[in-house]
Amino acid sequence: MYEQAEPVRSPFSGPDSRKTSEPPQARPVRQSGSRGRVRHGNGSSEDQETSSHMYEEAEEVKRYATSADGAYPGGASGRRGVCSFLYARRSSLAAGIAVLLSLGAVGLAPLTFSNKQEISQLSNTVEVLKREQDGMRQLSSTVDGWKRDQDDTRQLSTTVDGLKRDQDDMSATVDGLKRVQDALKRDLDNERSRTAALEQCLHEIEKALPPCPEGYTLRRGTCYKAFNTRKSFNAAAVACLADSGTLAMPRDAETNAFLVSLYKSLGDGWSFWFGLHDQREEGKFEWVDDSALGTYNSWAPGEPNNYGGGQDCVLYAVVLRDKWSDNDCRMRFRFICQTAPGRP
Repeated sequence: MYEQAEPVRSPFSGPDSRKTSEPPQARPVRQSGSRGRVRHGNGSSEDQETSSHMYEEAEEVKRYATSADGAYPGGASGRRGVCSFLYARRSSLAAGIAVLLSLGAVGLAPLTFSNKQEISQLSNTVEVLKREQDGMRQLSSTVDGWKRDQDDTRQLSTTVDGLKRDQDDMSATVDGLKRVQDALKRDLDNERSRTAALEQCLHEIEKALPPCPEGYTLRRGTCYKAFNTRKSFNAAAVACLADSGTLAMPRDAETNAFLVSLYKSLGDGWSFWFGLHDQREEGKFEWVDDSALGTYNSWAPGEPNNYGGGQDCVLYAVVLRDKWSDNDCRMRFRFICQTAPGRP
């Protein structure tokens, strides 16, 4: 592996010396203090002794390497001499390097342990912070939910306030309607009282009045009769005049209902003339005493229609459920007359 080293000159011989010398002997090792002593326990004394030997040998190599001629005794070049010297002491160098590495490991071990401990603590702290961050996120979500609920509650409160105002308005309206209803009830009661009083007066008057003509029925001071003979409108009016009367004039709903019941007593399924027409002016209906129709009427739906022209007289149409209908005055129907009591 290595070439055979040339004989090395003595470091104390001159450059012209031709004599070869034996390989340099190892110098005696000086021992001082704790060197050379073996300590029991952690073995540090043995490491220090080996380190001391390596240090002295390294110093010796350094002196030879930096000699005046740059070579070991014997004339060999400095590089080759150093290599031979190191090769001869390779076991000591290996032991010294191992000692140095063990010392470094021993010195770094507490630091490594301390760093691991700090890293573990830091990792635990980071995990705690992460959990706290997750907790903060959940808390933030909860707070956002509370805010939304609070907004919904405010809107609901606004709606409730609006409903309360509406309720107050409705209560006021209901109170007003109740007052109006009470007033209407009082007016209705007053009207009923007056009507009852009037009916009583009429009844008393009817008692004092002379009787109606034969076959007539007294109704509120007027005598009515339904005739079971068919005549044209004008001929029926002449027949009523013979009893000092006219065709019947139902000016209100009560009188109209009375006349319907009166002619139905003769039989169902017949129509009857009564005293309403528009013979003088189309569409302007008037009673046979020349008075206007007024506000009350009982026309059938679609009537009056003057169907086909010339329908100027009015009758109770049985096909229209006893409602009013205009018809041709020349047609012959049964009729109803009215007259005053006491007339022959």
